[in-house]
Amino acid sequence: MKNENKSLTGLRGLLALSIVLYHIYGSSVLEGYIPEQTNSIFLLNYAGPISVNLFFVISGYLITGSLVSKGSIWEFAKNRFLRIYPVFLTIHLMIFAVGPFVGYKWMTGISVRDYIIHFFSNALMLPGIFPLPIAQIVAWSLSYELAFYLIAASVWATARSCSLPRIAKYAVYALLVTLCVVLVYYRKDMLFFAVGVIFYISRNSLSRSWDRSPGFYFSGIIYLSGMFWSYYALDTPIIIALPLAFLLFIGIVQESGLLAQLLRSQVMHYLGRISFSLYMWHTMVMFGLKILAPKLSAMIGAPTFWVYAVLSLSLSLIVSDLSYRIIERWFTDRIRKTKKAVSPDKRTALNEA
Repeated sequence: MKNENKSLTGLRGLLALSIVLYHIYGSSVLEGYIPEQTNSIFLLNYAGPISVNLFFVISGYLITGSLVSKGSIWEFAKNRFLRIYPVFLTIHLMIFAVGPFVGYKWMTGISVRDYIIHFFSNALMLPGIFPLPIAQIVAWSLSYELAFYLIAASVWATARSCSLPRIAKYAVYALLVTLCVVLVYYRKDMLFFAVGVIFYISRNSLSRSWDRSPGFYFSGIIYLSGMFWSYYALDTPIIIALPLAFLLFIGIVQESGLLAQLLRSQVMHYLGRISFSLYMWHTMVMFGLKILAPKLSAMIGAPTFWVYAVLSLSLSLIVSDLSYRIIERWFTDRIRKTKKAVSPDKRTALNEA
């Protein structure tokens, strides 16, 4: 892939894998497969929140760059839609098709009215930002992502507009700042998007001043460990986690240091490519295994936890690989090619309509 930052791709893989392990551990405790751990495994309790927040930093960094490079809001929106919705809608339709019949979460005995309301509220990714019942456990973060996309695109469109008077631009900016303050007040983790945005804006000066001396070789691992410590030891970890996330990204974007080197491995690069599908599908795989794992454990005489953990990880990887190849690549490529196949005259007519 041209100009690909393999350390950044590998980081996506590490974060997605960490979230899977976080959910395996957490659900195993909830289901009674294992007791809550008091050793170092206990740190898995923080792997999920930290990983999601670092995904927000990645989005802040990449989405800012994407907006700057795109020629229009339409182009940006189309790319975001094709990146997220094919996988998301596949799972969404699957859940709402079978959920009421298999007792999936809050869908047991759901009324027709509530079914319709929650079908569309979830399709629009409202649960997360808004306190609504959520069908896909992990989709709350997509609600945050969508809110960030809308705000970032609004800032970009306002700044680029030549028709808006200056006073109108100031009014829009004031409205957006107010919206950001409200969002951060209720959803403090959205501050991690700002870390990515600030990093993108300052990337050139950071590149010139970044010290690649041997003393910084372990800095990425130190900063990541510091984030885990802040979540373990502090009541308000975000105060420490935000600057540590910024410092962590210096080595990742510069592809410098031991952590960046490890993230460039083939395994991490592969996990990075399927990371979105892995993030979206693993809880669906685990839902079925919560029913099957105890029965399989009794049949083969193995501890339920290990049956559940091994099958959750392996089947999640298999399903995610298929999702990446079929939905993220094959299906979306067909859509893009279909749009490109529209003739210039027809495209002009569509644009004028």
